[in-house]
Amino acid sequence: MFDALKSLVLAGTVLAGSTAAALAETDKPTVRLGQVGLSFYAVTGGVVQELLERDGYTVELTVGSHAEIFPQLGAGEVDILAATWLPGGHASLYAPVADTTFRIAPIYEDARFFWVVPAYVPEDAISSIADLTKPEVRERLPQTIVSLPEATGLTTGGRRVMEAYGLGDAGYELRAAPPAEWLGAFTEAVENEDWIVFPLWQPQWVNAAFEVRALEEPLNAYGDPDTAYLLGHTDLRDKLAPETLQKLADLRIPVEAVTEMDRMVSQDGKAPREAARAWLDANPSLLEAWGS
Repeated sequence: MFDALKSLVLAGTVLAGSTAAALAETDKPTVRLGQVGLSFYAVTGGVVQELLERDGYTVELTVGSHAEIFPQLGAGEVDILAATWLPGGHASLYAPVADTTFRIAPIYEDARFFWVVPAYVPEDAISSIADLTKPEVRERLPQTIVSLPEATGLTTGGRRVMEAYGLGDAGYELRAAPPAEWLGAFTEAVENEDWIVFPLWQPQWVNAAFEVRALEEPLNAYGDPDTAYLLGHTDLRDKLAPETLQKLADLRIPVEAVTEMDRMVSQDGKAPREAARAWLDANPSLLEAWGS
């Protein structure tokens, strides 16, 4: 009788402990993850979401344009932004939110903008942005250079490129456009083997999927390469357990890995979370090192 009663007490203790643990898991707050609506941001955000969910958090995803997401982070409407390019690429967007945010981690380095041409364009004809003003080159290229929406670093920096190399005086126009139009102009030109100048960056799947050549930019109008930071609203420190915040602080993804995950999405048809999960599963040692 005593042994049976002891077993019931032990079972109740175990059950109570399990229930308390389950309640502790469900008590974790929802984390609001913000990301810009481009696939290379989505795969980076997918890695962040995986880490948070594996630690028991519910993640609520908010996707928008650069101009929409940064103010939401500053106002605390999203908790984390994956990711921002600093010190140059997103400087104007970051400045208004700097006082209400903190840098969680430098996720990847060598984030940079540049202009490319398809590899079939002869290098002796175009090797540098300065070559675009040559009369024989102007005759072969579209006078409209299609870029991304106005608030993006690709376009704000592209306007500096236009001015630095006198491309407006040479007859070129840099036009801000939706991502589908930006990519469509490039893919159509490649299908027809037409010459085109294409504003691009890394990490970005086009670099892995097409044969392109980056143009020299001797005046450095785009500036030096950036670091992509995971940003948090200041209230995030009170939301996350210290060990989870440490995992995020240790998060590092090689820029080549972001490019490859982006290619998985754009060419292999994977969802961003699937690509992120595939990369994490293929690199268990990195996952174990974060937060250790």
